[in-house]
Amino acid sequence: MNSGRRTSARVEAGVSPACESTSQPAQLPLQKNKFTIRDAKLNDALGLAVLMCELGYDTTRAEMETRLKLVLSNPAYKTFVAVIDGCVCGMIGTITCANYEHNDPSGRILALVTLSASRRRGIGRALIATAEKDFAQRGVTRVALNTQLTRDYAHKFYESLGYVRNGWRFVKQLQ
Repeated sequence: MNSGRRTSARVEAGVSPACESTSQPAQLPLQKNKFTIRDAKLNDALGLAVLMCELGYDTTRAEMETRLKLVLSNPAYKTFVAVIDGCVCGMIGTITCANYEHNDPSGRILALVTLSASRRRGIGRALIATAEKDFAQRGVTRVALNTQLTRDYAHKFYESLGYVRNGWRFVKQLQ
């Protein structure tokens, strides 16, 4: 999560998270501009870094470029971005993988976020629909995702799309 200590240390070191960068994409106008969805590209790194900051994960453009190179080179991963007037305003990241419990591959939504100025325009729904279509083309019949306990609005959003709560997630930070 977003840590003031981590942010301060990075700023002191001259490495500013994208959410504090003066070069971040301009705020999008509040009117309903049309958006398009496409595969992410390496030059989307700054926009994706800003989106990670909106999720609470301080991320620099350089860090996102490094992550994106790894993700884009692995065919199990898929990243779609929503774009308005050339600015990345949303993203969904997924992975398709074999599993132990079922014979068919499973899909996992690893990240879904839209810029706060772009919310409530159908972008999240469109990103989910795009990912689900891609999953279906890959033979996936079930999709899972995680969301933080405090994000009630996200829980309601996923439930409205047919996702059902069915378990707990446990996390342990390894050294």
